[in-house]
Amino acid sequence: MSLRLNTFTKIVGIIVLLLIPIIALYWFSNKTSMDVVMNEVEISMHKDLSYFAAQTDETAEQLAKSGLMITEDINVRTLEFLEIATLYEQTDQKIRIADKLRLINASSDWDTTISIYAPATNTFVSTDFHLQYDKDLVAKNYSKVWKYTENVAPYYQNNPRFVRFLSEPYDSTSGNAGVIVEVSFAADELVKALERFKAGSKGDVFFSSPDRKILAVNGSDTELQKKLLAKVDLEKLSESQYTRIKLDGIEYTVNSVYMPELGWYLFDYLPIDDVVRPITANSNLFYICIVFLLIGSTIAAYVLYTNVQVPIRELIRGVKKLKKGEYPKLKVFHPNNEFHFLLVSFNDMASQIEQLIQNVYLEQIRSRDANLKQLQSQINPHFLYNCFSLIRSLTRLGEKESVMELALHLSRYYRYTTRSERQLAYLREEVELVKSYLAIQAMNVQDMTYVITIPEAMQELEIPRLILQPIVENAVLHGLEPIGGGEVRITGSQNDRYNVITVTDNGVGVTEEQLSQLKLQMSMPPTEDKGCALWNTRQRMTLQYGQEAGVRLIRGDDGGLTVELYWPNESEGNQ
Repeated sequence: MSLRLNTFTKIVGIIVLLLIPIIALYWFSNKTSMDVVMNEVEISMHKDLSYFAAQTDETAEQLAKSGLMITEDINVRTLEFLEIATLYEQTDQKIRIADKLRLINASSDWDTTISIYAPATNTFVSTDFHLQYDKDLVAKNYSKVWKYTENVAPYYQNNPRFVRFLSEPYDSTSGNAGVIVEVSFAADELVKALERFKAGSKGDVFFSSPDRKILAVNGSDTELQKKLLAKVDLEKLSESQYTRIKLDGIEYTVNSVYMPELGWYLFDYLPIDDVVRPITANSNLFYICIVFLLIGSTIAAYVLYTNVQVPIRELIRGVKKLKKGEYPKLKVFHPNNEFHFLLVSFNDMASQIEQLIQNVYLEQIRSRDANLKQLQSQINPHFLYNCFSLIRSLTRLGEKESVMELALHLSRYYRYTTRSERQLAYLREEVELVKSYLAIQAMNVQDMTYVITIPEAMQELEIPRLILQPIVENAVLHGLEPIGGGEVRITGSQNDRYNVITVTDNGVGVTEEQLSQLKLQMSMPPTEDKGCALWNTRQRMTLQYGQEAGVRLIRGDDGGLTVELYWPNESEGNQ
């Protein structure tokens, strides 16, 4: 499971890592595009707003200049002294001034009203014949700059207007001026201008006074405009030209132009989403494509995994089992896949290898059996020659009983050794063989004795046939015969790991150098001039029990030599 998850995760991870720079690059490109578009839109909006503000301010300035020219007109100045003229002259003068005012008023695009007051003569001339002179109202609204006023009742039927007063002298107040010229226009004129401008604008344009009074076209979202005004600093905004404000989760770009003549601000705002909606839609489409691409890549990775990685994993599992000596039959995936051929071929190969190994194993067993028989044939003649020599000697001495006893033991010995149907024997059978052998040797060596101590638990253990006799024979021939006697002790023992049979003699023994030579001979194949008993025994133990079995030589401190046969205690290991 971990291999599957790791491989699949790696494939998906690589896909994600490849998509991340693409997404990052697109995000950066998209952000740059949006910034460029918004910057161009804001610049364009500001240019249009500045042009419209300049036109509006210029119209207001022209009206102010017209009023200033009126204050300097010679006919208007005569209104200060009109009371000394006749009624006809007064009427004629007012008519001429009224005609001039209407002529000036006709040159303006706005609905403008121009009125003249002469406080000294209490004379009033206006382009609007319905107006009446109101000294208190004039004093209240008197301003040398454009002033927005809603308190014009009964002037202009309560319609808000922009009013500006010019006087002669210029810096005089309403109480000491010789002539006062009032120039006013309806606030609706600015609203009409906004409507015309808004027709070609992307945003929602409106006017704002320094104290945040709003003039906007009908249908404008005045609540939104008030909220936007509450969030901006008018002075800083007029310096930076435009800013961006986030309100109720929506980001707006806000442009502002200050009109010095009117003293008002012209605003234009636009939701950024309205501008970048096509770019956003394109971005969303791109991200949706990326998601589908990721899903498709994941599916492709999974298909690749199931068609490639799973068969490879199955092959790896098969190879690992093959290394352990197992011969698995792998699952076969996807009949139309190339791995189908590999998996089928692997199964065929595993079957063939298993068959070949079985054949080789059987051949090794046959070879080992032949080798054991060869070893056995090397052992039996060795002992037989000694027995014939002893029988000859005893017969020559007339030891009939000894010859008969020797023949009995010899017949038992060869009855056992000639049973070649089994290569293994019980330990008790081997002990009986050794007893017969030692009994024969005791006839040959007068002072030789022997002691055999084997636990009952070991009596039924199976060991290779004739494995013990050569060791006992060496103890007698090389340990006891040279000194004319001695004792051979055979004992058995067991521990958690090994079964051990010890053959000990108290004969002549060996030196350290001789012991080293014996160990070397035991590890090397025999030659024509060297014996082969120890090597044969060690080889047979190794062939039967593996590398954990063998023969150990131990030099006695007081003479003699101890030979240990040891092999794994399988019965203990299985418990």
